[in-house]
Amino acid sequence: MKPSLISVRLAHAAYELHASLERTLHDTLVELDLTLPLADALWQLDPALGPLSRRRLAARLNCDPSNVTFLVNRLERLRFVTRAPAPGDRRVRALVLTPAGARARDRLVAALAESSMFSGLTGTERRELVKLLARCVRSS
Repeated sequence: MKPSLISVRLAHAAYELHASLERTLHDTLVELDLTLPLADALWQLDPALGPLSRRRLAARLNCDPSNVTFLVNRLERLRFVTRAPAPGDRRVRALVLTPAGARARDRLVAALAESSMFSGLTGTERRELVKLLARCVRSS
């Protein structure tokens, strides 16, 4: 069955949004010496979630834990994360943002939040877009 025209237009718009986000982050990634996969890993280490094991980070990144090892090693070399005993299970090593890592993550968030990409939207439109995007993410 062929997708409807509106579904195809939505797919194109979603892809263009993704590409625009990457373009918006480009200079910040260069400044922080990050690749997109490293930025994704750093983004997922949200302080509000607390420390994450490599397995939980892999689940959030939708990849195999063995792939996360490379990312974590690189983030450690950048001094953005450290490994510490997990609060609930001291046998597990959890990933903790360092102060430099927290500043780098904040910089990524600010780069997108301050971009001109959403400047043409009113406050009401921004709130509605947040709700719609959150709904899309929840249903995936």
